[in-house]
Amino acid sequence: MPTSGADAPNRHCLPPLLPGSGLQAQVLPILPWPWNPLAQRHEAFGGLDLLRALRVLFTQRSVALVCAHFESAVVILLLRRWLRFRPPVVIWEVPWSPGWRYREWLCRLVLPKADFSVVYSSNQIELVRQTYGARTAVAFVPFCVDLDFFQPQSGATAKARHILSTGLDAGRDFDVVLRATQGLDVSLCLKTHARAISADRQGEVTLLTGHLSHTDFRRLYEEAAIVVVATGDTPNACGVTSLMEALAMGKPTVVSDNPALRDYLPPPGAGIVVPVGDDAALRRALTHLLNHPDEAQEMGRRARVHAEQHFNPQDHARAAAALFQSILAGQHDQDASATSGY
Repeated sequence: MPTSGADAPNRHCLPPLLPGSGLQAQVLPILPWPWNPLAQRHEAFGGLDLLRALRVLFTQRSVALVCAHFESAVVILLLRRWLRFRPPVVIWEVPWSPGWRYREWLCRLVLPKADFSVVYSSNQIELVRQTYGARTAVAFVPFCVDLDFFQPQSGATAKARHILSTGLDAGRDFDVVLRATQGLDVSLCLKTHARAISADRQGEVTLLTGHLSHTDFRRLYEEAAIVVVATGDTPNACGVTSLMEALAMGKPTVVSDNPALRDYLPPPGAGIVVPVGDDAALRRALTHLLNHPDEAQEMGRRARVHAEQHFNPQDHARAAAALFQSILAGQHDQDASATSGY
């Protein structure tokens, strides 16, 4: 297959696809510095864009619905009662950041005020209600991946002896990957935060901690024989992006059986699922794939098919539109619009 012409994946596929379901979307991006003093900070702070929120509250009063990622909804939810802002507000993806008091405090403050909240794994529905109240309105909308940017590459070698594991989430379990690959005749690449690698493994483990362009990051997948998505048992869908990207790239993939990932796990033949924290099971899976390259290649082909069938943006948009329309049912006419904030 040819390489996608884009130099970055499309992370915001939803707005341009909503018109296909009868909804018109207007996107209000985060304002740059100095209009947004926190624009260059982590998204948990950059999304607290006061001027953008005020723009919504004062100039978007006739829209049918406002959909915003968590921090982007905070100011709107806190002020809308006082400013008599009536359109429903949907929080897009509830953030789970255990131990981060700032985010935990914000969640408890504003989630109960939202008209609806969206999560990316079905197991989180009950968790949200247990944490923020049984009456919290929450729905599961399956996530998606840019299948054009992440796709099998014709120049990738089928003989690579390189295992890749990547991710920045706190719930990633790179220790189990290091244990499982100890002594295997294979090189290992970890793309994550800085971490200690024992002296006896430094020749066989490549640790990448710096920033990579999107195309360089995709090249890591291209050059890998196997991708490992190892996580703990986490409340959030930890590793879901890496999993979808690896499967979309047509890579043989081994993934932890994290309950938060079960909406996305590949079926037998399209990937291998191993118990959380089980380095022996992970080692057996890796050894089998390395020793059976034809089977690994066929697994990669099936992985791509699975991604096309289950992680495509069109299905993601249809699920989102169905949710929006159910919220708007009986309140707005067919010419409804949605304002999205990212």
